[in-house]
Amino acid sequence: MIRYEIDDTIKEQFDYYKNMCALLSEFTDSEFGPPAEIEKIEQWEKDNNVRLPHQYKSWLLLTEYARIIGGYIEFSWPQMGSSDAENDVIVIGAVVGDGEELLISRESGKIFSFFDGETEEYEDFDDLLTCLSGFMEHSAEKYLGKDWGDIYDERFELG
Repeated sequence: MIRYEIDDTIKEQFDYYKNMCALLSEFTDSEFGPPAEIEKIEQWEKDNNVRLPHQYKSWLLLTEYARIIGGYIEFSWPQMGSSDAENDVIVIGAVVGDGEELLISRESGKIFSFFDGETEEYEDFDDLLTCLSGFMEHSAEKYLGKDWGDIYDERFELG
């Protein structure tokens, strides 16, 4: 059996998200589900006749779902179709505070968001995570002040 390797950039993003949520835990709650087994992901792909992008699979291997900053951002187990976008999509989450859906094109595998009739395409899942991390950073500034980065570094950075 071939061992699946988690993408290093996604692991770094995951760690950053968890750290930011821990930093803000006094002010807002977040939750990360257990990691998915690769067999569960592969069975989902087989059942739905689709291959998920490598980076998104890596995220699922770290957490099946995540509810971030009081549920403002949510990543979910993949679901086929969408109520607002075309039906050839895979729903992977939402920016609940904005009503924005986070999607994967079933045909191309591209990551994009759909909000208010508009789509925004991302380079990859890492790019999506980078864009969404801005909300966590805004929250950190709101709750901890402009020096939140120093607080983060002191708490999480090693030497």
